[in-house]
Amino acid sequence: MGAVGRLVLQRLLQALPVIIGITFYVFVMLEFSPVDARYAGLGLYASDEAREQLAEEFGLNDPVLIRYGRYLGDLSSGDFGLSVYGDRPVLTILGEGIGISLSVAAVSLFLATLIAFVLGVSSAYFAGSWWDSTVRAVTLGVLSMPIFWLALLLILTFALANPIGFTWFPAGSWVPFSEDKIGWLRALTLPSLSIALPVGGFLTRVVRSSVLDELEKDYVRTARGMGLRDRVIVRKNVLRNALVAPLTVLGLQAGYILGGVVLVERVFNLRGLGWKMIDSATTGDFNIVTGIAMVGALMFVLSNLAADVAFIIFKPSARENS
Repeated sequence: MGAVGRLVLQRLLQALPVIIGITFYVFVMLEFSPVDARYAGLGLYASDEAREQLAEEFGLNDPVLIRYGRYLGDLSSGDFGLSVYGDRPVLTILGEGIGISLSVAAVSLFLATLIAFVLGVSSAYFAGSWWDSTVRAVTLGVLSMPIFWLALLLILTFALANPIGFTWFPAGSWVPFSEDKIGWLRALTLPSLSIALPVGGFLTRVVRSSVLDELEKDYVRTARGMGLRDRVIVRKNVLRNALVAPLTVLGLQAGYILGGVVLVERVFNLRGLGWKMIDSATTGDFNIVTGIAMVGALMFVLSNLAADVAFIIFKPSARENS
């Protein structure tokens, strides 16, 4: 097994207790929630007998540790439980929203990476110029904006009809990729930008700092002394070494992106996992909340694993330590 294979296996084994710990934390926190699943499933005016029957059906009268152990046992067989509304499988409900959430997260990650690479490298290359100052000011500005407020600004600017009745992008609607690719991309643009701008702004500053540090290395001065142009040095040598640190930071930003998905789905009324989690938490459908928390933890672990693998690929010397 190579270095990459050992790393993947090691990270997956380390991720197992992390995911179990997250589900246990969510399970216990929901236990102290003021929302009662018996009232949530049947309404405020249901009889005591009906509520007790629901509690017996879902095991709500058992101690929390027993219910959590039973939940882990069901998970091991691929059973995420049932929703208290209509007895629908939680896995089916998650499948209805995961496509939207993954689309928003993936496009946000792509846009943030593109923004960081273009602005960070160009800012470092023209360090001290008006362009460098402008990039640093703009990135500081977007970093200061909360995601939900930035989303509202984008809606006011690009989604509301102007005096001639034209809107650039829709807000509050979703078009599946299989039905209309252009409509899918237009529906994703504003939600993804709401997340990508602050993430890209942060990564831009990381890329700029990393490239600047690399440009001060001895091998760069030697290459310049040999008559090589700066663009050639940056393209062939500097970027490969300078992008290692931003790749690591990008993996750590996965949690911020996942949290941003929850916010923008509420602002743009996208029925993804984030929307379903908030809706289920307020109505007491705790099986859905726990299932979404586990999916989010798994996505976070996998994104960090991808960053670790990319780190080894871009920095072969790290394979000996992995």
